Amino acid sequence: MKKAVLLAFPFLLAFVTGAYAQKLTTAEKTFVTKAAKGNFAEVELGKLASQKSHNADVKAFGEQMVTDHSKANDNLKPIADSNGVQWPTKLTGEPKALYDKLSSLSGAAFDKTYIHAMVEDHQKDAKEYETESGKVKDSQLKSYVDQTLPVIQQHLSHIQSIQQQSGKSSAQR
Repeated sequence: MKKAVLLAFPFLLAFVTGAYAQKLTTAEKTFVTKAAKGNFAEVELGKLASQKSHNADVKAFGEQMVTDHSKANDNLKPIADSNGVQWPTKLTGEPKALYDKLSSLSGAAFDKTYIHAMVEDHQKDAKEYETESGKVKDSQLKSYVDQTLPVIQQHLSHIQSIQQQSGKSSAQR
């Protein structure tokens, strides 16, 4: 009898923890999908900026995007995987169109377009993460959102500073 209880314990434990494991709502899954795609896009666009830009600040910002958004996705992927959320493997939609457009640009035209896109994107992302921070119920996802939001806000501040500096240097020419 004791042996049967011991053998059944792992199955019972799996059943109980599975039954009480908090699953993401549909809205939370939608957010995870958007966040993963956004992080993936920031990494790919950051790689492009670090390769194509002639502006040291833009190159450094691109490298920061690769580092920070890769880390964000490393933190988000286990949440997605445990909730059956499909993980992005390529750029699609607007990020793909932006990538293609940026790929065809160089010099100041590349920098201006990339900077403008990053300001807009980080403004939008900061608002979305702020909204999600107040709505998310899943503790792991809430932790991800609350850890990632300050990073996005820092990126926004940084790229706005680069935008301001590039505007000043354009005006001085």
